[in-house]
Amino acid sequence: MQFRASCAALAANSRLGFTLPEVCVALTIFLVGTTALLGGWNFFNREVAGERVCLDEFYDVFSSMESLIANPPGCADSLAVALSQDSALVLNAHALKTVHSSESLVSVRLTRVPANPHLAWAVVAREHYSFKRLVRCR
Repeated sequence: MQFRASCAALAANSRLGFTLPEVCVALTIFLVGTTALLGGWNFFNREVAGERVCLDEFYDVFSSMESLIANPPGCADSLAVALSQDSALVLNAHALKTVHSSESLVSVRLTRVPANPHLAWAVVAREHYSFKRLVRCR
């Protein structure tokens, strides 16, 4: 009778645990799921970094256009210049200073309006963005 009671207790205890194949399958599923989540996290981080780069480009173009409005350039036909976001926008009627920066390169083209010597079309561009508007000239 005591033997039967201990066998019953042993049988009850064996039902409470997991077998080695069950543990291996559970760990495999857990590792595959974790790998998939980490892959999704890396994709999300790359997308966020790409959006930050595009936003920085937009702000470079926007600030260059605003500086053209704040400091009217001297007008000349078919001007092309590379402006850095860091540099002060100094445009003279005779010479345009070019500042190259490895991280922010904005091109500015001015085309004088034929009927009015005090207006010019300004096109400020960088890789993905381009703004065009009329600006006053000195």
